[in-house]
Amino acid sequence: MKANFEKALKFVLDDEKGYVNDSADKGGETNMGISKNSHPNEDIKNMTLERATEIYHSEYWMPVKGDDLPSGVDYVVFDSAVQHSPKNAGIFLQRALNRMRAGLITDGSIGTKTIKAIKAIDGRPLIADILRERDIFYMKIVANDPTQERFSRGWANRLAKVAVNSREFA
Repeated sequence: MKANFEKALKFVLDDEKGYVNDSADKGGETNMGISKNSHPNEDIKNMTLERATEIYHSEYWMPVKGDDLPSGVDYVVFDSAVQHSPKNAGIFLQRALNRMRAGLITDGSIGTKTIKAIKAIDGRPLIADILRERDIFYMKIVANDPTQERFSRGWANRLAKVAVNSREFA
């Protein structure tokens, strides 16, 4: 929903605070959640809130069609894109919709068929299923690289916060 970007961004920024450069974190150097890995030409350490907002809107909100998603679902998919990429956020959404028998191709592209499928269902169970997909994704990260287990508690806390925050959009 168009009016929700700023509210969703506030919640994301509450979780993606400040400058971090943890050598154990596969995300690498980040500031306000914007990573050097994904944005090699950006001055991450000195990034402004205005620049971070521009990046979040153009590279995360718009690719997941945040303006076209129902309130609450828009935030959850946006937060998924920030942590996992817009493509993975689309895959999580499509898998969740397919549990509700949407019959979508799971390609990560949020197009007219995905939007139509969303409008035909209730958003609350969809949000829970998207978060379940993210939890599965985190478990696979740890299974493939046990050194990442140290981040598991933070990831679980993030999912719990997103579930609670999504209720603010009802």
